[in-house]
Amino acid sequence: MTPPKLKRSKRRRVSDTSPVTMLRDELQSLRRDLRVTVKAYAQRLDLDLQKSATALTAAGPVETLSREQLHDFREAMLLVRKRKLKPENGRRKDLRKIDSLIEDLQLLVQSGAGEERKRSRE
Repeated sequence: MTPPKLKRSKRRRVSDTSPVTMLRDELQSLRRDLRVTVKAYAQRLDLDLQKSATALTAAGPVETLSREQLHDFREAMLLVRKRKLKPENGRRKDLRKIDSLIEDLQLLVQSGAGEERKRSRE
C-alpha cells in the first residue's frame, strides 16, 4: 500500500516542477516586473517634464527674457509641437521619441532658464 502513495507524491512533485509550471510562474513574475518598470519609467519622464515646466516658470516674465532665451524657448516649443507619435499603437519607437524629446527639451529649457539666473546674479 505504501508504493501507490509514493507514486502519487512523485507525480505531484513532477507536475509542480515541470517546465510548463515553472515557465508560467516566471511569466507571471515577468509581467509584474514589466508593470513596475513601466510605472517607474513613466514617473521618471513625468518628473523630467515637471522640472522643465518649473524651469520655464522660474525664467520669469517674457519681457525680461533675452533674445537668445526666447529663441531657445521657441525652439523647444517647436520640438514639442512637431512630435509625431501614435500612442494608441503602444510602440517602443514612440517611447524612445518621447524620451529623446524630453531630454532635448530639458537641455533647451534649462539653458534658457540658466541664462536668466546668471543675469539676475550680476
